[in-house]
Amino acid sequence: MPVEKEFRLKLVESRRGAAAKRERPRSTRARTETTTKAAVAALKKTPGAETIIDRVPKLAVVDAWSQVAYFSVCAKSGTATFLDLWDADHFDGFTDLQRCLNDCRAWFSGDGLTTWGSGQTKTGRINCYFRAPATGTYVCNARLQSYPSTSLAIVECLIDNSSFGPLPFTGTIDQPHPCSLAAGSHHFRIRQMQGAFFFLSLTVFRV
Repeated sequence: MPVEKEFRLKLVESRRGAAAKRERPRSTRARTETTTKAAVAALKKTPGAETIIDRVPKLAVVDAWSQVAYFSVCAKSGTATFLDLWDADHFDGFTDLQRCLNDCRAWFSGDGLTTWGSGQTKTGRINCYFRAPATGTYVCNARLQSYPSTSLAIVECLIDNSSFGPLPFTGTIDQPHPCSLAAGSHHFRIRQMQGAFFFLSLTVFRV
């Protein structure tokens, strides 16, 4: 079928070539999995943890945690059902589709890269849909990596529609998010606010 009549054919001239080739960025692959021990340690180091642990003492006990669901770009397990990625960025030679699958991670760009056509948007969204097998306390551990590793990135994490607030980070982090959930299906969401970052994984633990 022909295109709509509103489109008119044009002969476009470009008398200026592309800028000299610039070296594309490189990044170091990060491990996507998070151990229970690492997640507990990260929770204890988070400001405000003492108050939460006073309310739920088992949060400080590694043996009390059991993995319920796991999400990464190339794998899901447990009660993990759907992983939705919105406005992820693919930059050939750096984070093209095949490399993202090989590295099991997804990139969300921030500022820069306008030479290559970047819109510099910060609209990345991640939705991890999982099932809580019973009513109780859960911890959703987000493993993220800022890019470059020395730059600050900020995201907002939510369980269903309840926000944990802005999460600023530099480098590779494990950030546990404790929550009280009813039995059934839930969404853990990550919203890009500032900077560029990789989504490495989300691990859901029951405590």
